[in-house]
Amino acid sequence: DWPSCASTLAGTLPPERLLHLDAPTDSALLWALTHSRLEAGAVLGDALAATVSAAAQAAPTARLNLLATDGETIAATTWGDTLCWRADQLGVVVASEPSDDEPGWHDVPDHSLLTAPPDGVRITPLDTKDPT
Repeated sequence: DWPSCASTLAGTLPPERLLHLDAPTDSALLWALTHSRLEAGAVLGDALAATVSAAAQAAPTARLNLLATDGETIAATTWGDTLCWRADQLGVVVASEPSDDEPGWHDVPDHSLLTAPPDGVRITPLDTKDPT
């Protein structure tokens, strides 16, 4: 249960990072975990996947839809919730559910990582073991 399950996750971060969080919320902690992995050299999708795996171990009933972009690639996770995507003439749209009734929306299977670099969309299953 939140926040008791977060103590294990928070313990993996330097105390200074926790003290600089703008808000003591679950999303702030998840971003700090992801950001720490990015700073250590992980690519965007791997950083999100590792964060979700760690959070799911700490809180097995968590719902973890995370989305981030580095300006070129979109990465998103679905863990216990819905996620979908659609390609259009401008690129790829990722959302928790379709934003309109237009065709072309694709559901992402639960416990998956979506990555959308410029050359297409990839869906890979998320590992349930913390890779850190």
